[in-house]
Amino acid sequence: MIAGFFDSQYGFPHVWVRLSIAGAPSDRLVPFAIDTGASTTVVHADDAVHRLKIPETQLDPATWPLSERRLTSGVGGIAVYRAVEASYAFTVEGGDGEVVRGALELGALGSEGLPSLLGWDVLRHFRLDLNASRGSVALLPP
Repeated sequence: MIAGFFDSQYGFPHVWVRLSIAGAPSDRLVPFAIDTGASTTVVHADDAVHRLKIPETQLDPATWPLSERRLTSGVGGIAVYRAVEASYAFTVEGGDGEVVRGALELGALGSEGLPSLLGWDVLRHFRLDLNASRGSVALLPP
């Protein structure tokens, strides 16, 4: 079981993930809000700069290759993201790890203030147990 938590401000379910992506100097822990309505996983600017230590200059869509630019629409409107390959390492109770490889969308500088989102592309590898009344969040084997 991969344990998560409900945040204290809004009560949204989260899980910590050790994330490794191209362009980041090393893998780092990132808190992801679990978003079953998001089709893709997204790292927004605050986590990219402050946690992953990606230089702000790399979050400028004008510098991204056209082949890596993605327009994504959601409740907040349309935004541009950069598609990058990623490795998601989850800590499983008992000390073992679970690694999922895939892509993610990296938010541009205008995405400051938004949480990073763990979307369906990664969540589909798990069963999800959310119980707000107990305060428990768990990602389980399928």
